[in-house]
Amino acid sequence: MDDGWVPAFPLDDVPVERATAVDVEGETVLLYRTDERIFAIGNRCTHQGAPLHRGPVKVGGSLATVTCPAHGSVFHLADGSVVRGPASTPVAAFEARVTSGIIELRPVSGTA
Repeated sequence: MDDGWVPAFPLDDVPVERATAVDVEGETVLLYRTDERIFAIGNRCTHQGAPLHRGPVKVGGSLATVTCPAHGSVFHLADGSVVRGPASTPVAAFEARVTSGIIELRPVSGTA
């Protein structure tokens, strides 16, 4: 049975509290790791395609966001939704888990 999980990247190669771009089956994904969680969303801003991993990430309480370095769109790291435009379309979001030291991802239904 195919449960949709795809090996993405070794956990030890993803720095804590720094956005990292990785290629997963032809799609560039932004990974962001805290001590408690791994976030994974599409890395290209839906406004004009700027690389989100180059923008500032803010994590505080239950809110975790990344700001596009080009035009300032803000996206939730948890689900890829738009917090602030000019982007109006969410980015893809992925569930993340660690299996044998490898981060595995699968698309969140309705976002990829």
